[in-house]
Amino acid sequence: MKEINPSHYGKKINFFITSDTFPSISVTGDLCSLMCQHCRGKLLQRLIHATTNKELERKAILLHRKGAKGILLTGGCDERGCVPIKNLIPAIKRLKEKTDLVIIAHTGFISPGEAGLLKNSGLDGIGFDVMGDMNSVSEVYGLRVSQKEYTDSLQAISRSGLFIFPHVCVGIHFGKLSGEYRALEMIRTIAPTAVIITGLMPIAGTPMEKIKPDPSDFETVLKKAILMFPHTPVLLGCAHSSGKDRADIEKVALLCGVSGIAAPAMNTIKFAEKNGFEINFYGTCCGLIPDEKMKLKNPSES
Repeated sequence: MKEINPSHYGKKINFFITSDTFPSISVTGDLCSLMCQHCRGKLLQRLIHATTNKELERKAILLHRKGAKGILLTGGCDERGCVPIKNLIPAIKRLKEKTDLVIIAHTGFISPGEAGLLKNSGLDGIGFDVMGDMNSVSEVYGLRVSQKEYTDSLQAISRSGLFIFPHVCVGIHFGKLSGEYRALEMIRTIAPTAVIITGLMPIAGTPMEKIKPDPSDFETVLKKAILMFPHTPVLLGCAHSSGKDRADIEKVALLCGVSGIAAPAMNTIKFAEKNGFEINFYGTCCGLIPDEKMKLKNPSES
């Protein structure tokens, strides 16, 4: 690991810690039609489940009463790569009327009509995974789609007026770089709220359980993203490997000059403190614009 460049002293960094304040809800429960090579639906098992409007409204209100500031609606995909968020529009509308929850979603592929309906429901923003190599999409996700389907969804979300924070996953092609730069080029066709760089997570019980991307690949992709989006926050998302590699990737991200890091390790927080970063903590999804009311105390001081 390189020594920190003196130019980083005093640089601002936002850390996002969302476990209690911004929980994730699967609108499909454990179900996913794709059963991708890297997940097999196992990530859904860890989430709160709410598959009906009544259940979503009830659980979200309980979370709000317990202090949640927002929720992420996500879930498994159908055979076309879409998450059925639109089925929960009545609950989203009622939650926005009854609470001040920030509500965002992972939708998968989406049409202009669906994006417009979600905007009208009160949904605040959408995180959209972008792949630049269609062979990887086929081999990892089992989807036969074109680049146009990705750019059409990006345009649909952007034109709806929703916040959009596209995600690019480092090493999703069995741990190797394949299409990440192209994905960034595709994102440049819109004006994103933020660009989120994530990475393959090794998950037990999947074909990729022993595969991790090289931390140096994160450095390459992060530097490229920061260069390509000089006026847009580029952040390291919550999914970025595990164990020692995870901490190493976070240090790489700090040295590259990212605007924020989601779910940082305590050692990363201490590293930033030691090296003169001006740190803010937020209890919100890293793709959203930081808000003063979402600020948290430094967990290392708790």
